[in-house]
Amino acid sequence: MTLPESQPDYSAGALIGSILNRAWRQTPDPVSNPAAEISRIAPLLLRTGSAALAWRRLQSPDDFNTRSFPNLRDAYRRQSIEAAVHEHNVHDIFTRARARDLEPILFKGWALARLYPDDALRPYGDIDLWLRPEDLEKLYAALPPAFERSYCVESHTSFFPPYERSFADVLSRSKLVLLGDVQVRVPSDEDHLRFICLHFLFHGGWRPLWLCDIALCVEAAEAKFDWSRCLDGNRKHSEWIGCVIKLARQLLGADLSGTPFAGRDEEPPRWLTSAVLTQWGKGSGMSHAENLAFSIPRRLRKPRALLDALREHWRNPVQASVEMGAWFDESPRYPLQVGAALRQVPRLAAKLGKEIRPSSKVVSSVR
Repeated sequence: MTLPESQPDYSAGALIGSILNRAWRQTPDPVSNPAAEISRIAPLLLRTGSAALAWRRLQSPDDFNTRSFPNLRDAYRRQSIEAAVHEHNVHDIFTRARARDLEPILFKGWALARLYPDDALRPYGDIDLWLRPEDLEKLYAALPPAFERSYCVESHTSFFPPYERSFADVLSRSKLVLLGDVQVRVPSDEDHLRFICLHFLFHGGWRPLWLCDIALCVEAAEAKFDWSRCLDGNRKHSEWIGCVIKLARQLLGADLSGTPFAGRDEEPPRWLTSAVLTQWGKGSGMSHAENLAFSIPRRLRKPRALLDALREHWRNPVQASVEMGAWFDESPRYPLQVGAALRQVPRLAAKLGKEIRPSSKVVSSVR
């Protein structure tokens, strides 16, 4: 079984890494890349939510980049407005939740954006909340109806098993951060870093912004940061997290001083680096793709579209490795990609059966 792709091109992904190198810092170094190189990847930066971070490094006293890359500048300005709207939405959610004695935990989004030196540097999407299963309906009852509110809440009552943290455990270590006149509950720094590293992997490492988040959190870790808390759990999962942190150093120049990985020259597996750079060069990720069992039946009569659907859902080496629970060593990833594809077959077959049966009934009735 094979879904051949064109020869991997790491250059665009590597260029994105160089543009975003340490862009999260209070005073990032200016970019020295030629304008033609930056123009080449500007669409990728825009597509992956990294444009504002790139723009911050591109600004120069002579205003050259302001004139040369107005699309990146506009993304920064737009995100500045969106940040204010998003903060208002988070404020509204927690005000309503507290009125019902609910205590959700906010992951990603504003919980990460508040750490950046400029609130326009990180774009926002859905508002991710973790809460007890019994509180799920109460939360939605507390919020305005979906058609009346301007934000989307993505509620979770569990996360991927490798997170290895219960809600009660994370809640007990969480902290309150003031947003206006309301306190927003966010995970502890240790629990949050573990989560965003795993989130990066489960989504195939497709978004460079997420690795910037990880680099920022690592560099922002204070002396009291409990690395044993962050890494504690299954040894394989701890290895995954360590590889992501080392990847942030390798691709984005993150400073790992004060971490368990400082002073160590080990690099992440070569396949991980190449897979992430290749994914960055594509500018899109599996998290944007439709469910395979849903998209294939709609394309059965369109061979080219069907092949595109299969390629979209062919797991990259990163996703395949975590889905198959593999060690991050230098062993080949292709067998894992095949295994990840085969795991989807039962669900796909069930969906196809449902799609085909109604068609068969129509044919029978016509006869």
